[in-house]
Amino acid sequence: MFHLLTARKRGFTLIELLVVIAIIAILIGLLLPAVQKVREAAARAQCQNNLRQQALATINCADTNQGNLPPGWGWYPNPYPVAYGGQGDPHVFILPYMEQQNLYNASLMIPGQSQTWYDGVYSGNFTNGLPAYAPHWSALIWNGPPVKVYQCPSDPSFALNGPPKGILCSYCANGLVFTGGTSFSKYPANITDGTSNTLFYTEVYAICSGVNSHGGAHSWISASNVFFSGIYYPIAWDAGIGPSYFQQQPTPGTCDDARPASPHTGGINVGLGDGSVRFVAQGISPATWWYAITPAGSEVMGPDW
Repeated sequence: MFHLLTARKRGFTLIELLVVIAIIAILIGLLLPAVQKVREAAARAQCQNNLRQQALATINCADTNQGNLPPGWGWYPNPYPVAYGGQGDPHVFILPYMEQQNLYNASLMIPGQSQTWYDGVYSGNFTNGLPAYAPHWSALIWNGPPVKVYQCPSDPSFALNGPPKGILCSYCANGLVFTGGTSFSKYPANITDGTSNTLFYTEVYAICSGVNSHGGAHSWISASNVFFSGIYYPIAWDAGIGPSYFQQQPTPGTCDDARPASPHTGGINVGLGDGSVRFVAQGISPATWWYAITPAGSEVMGPDW
C-alpha cells in the first residue's frame, strides 16, 4: 500500500509550465529571423531564375528571327501588321521560347470570331482586319492565371487591388535596348558595350502607385513594362545618370513606376544581354548603373560593377 501511494506520478507546477513556455517563446524569437532570411534567399533565387529564363529566351528569340530583338512595343517579327503577326512588348514575344507557346497561341484574335477583348468586342481594325496575336486585346489572357516566370515572390504589391493578377509583372525591359518603330535592334551588333555589360531586364513592382507615369501598374501585355522609353505613351520619361537609379525597397504606395524597384535587401536583380543574372549591390554608383543601361554608350564600367 505504501508503495502505491508514493509511486503516484508528479505533474508540472504552474511556475515550471510558465518557464517552459517562456523558453519556447525565446527560441521561436531567435529562429524567426533565420527563417525569414532563408525564405528571402529562396525568393531572391527564384527571381534570379525568372530573369535568367527571360534573358536566355530573348537571345533565342533574336537568333530565330535574323538577329532582330523584339520591340519595346510594336509588331514582330515584321515591323508592320501582317496576317498572324504579333503586337506587344518583349515579354509577349519571348513566351514561345520559355515553353509558353500555348499561352502565346491563346492570344490569337481573329476578326468575326467569338473571342472578346476584356471590355468589348474585338474588331480587328488596328490590324486592318487581319488575324493577330495580341494579348492586350484578349479576354482569355486578361482573365488567365498568373505567369509564374513573370512574377517575383518577393514583390510586395501583389496584395494590392489592381488589374487582374494574371497579367501583372515584376520585371521590366530596358527601352534603350528594345526599341520601337519600323526597325529592330540587332543582337548582338547593336550592343556594342558588350552583352555582359548591358542590362536587358530588371525588377519592378507590379503595382507602383507613388509617382504615376502611366497608370501605376506593370503588365507583361503592355508598353507600360518598358522603362526609359516613350514608344507608346507620350511621356518625357526621366533618363540619365541621376534619375535612372533604381529604388531600394520602396513601398508600393510611394515608388515611381517609371523606375526599377527592388523588393530585396541590399540590391536589385538584373538580367544581362549574355543570358547571365547579376545581383547589383545598392551601393553601386549612379554612373555605373546608367552605363549598364546604355547598350552603345562606349562608357567604361566602374570598379563597382
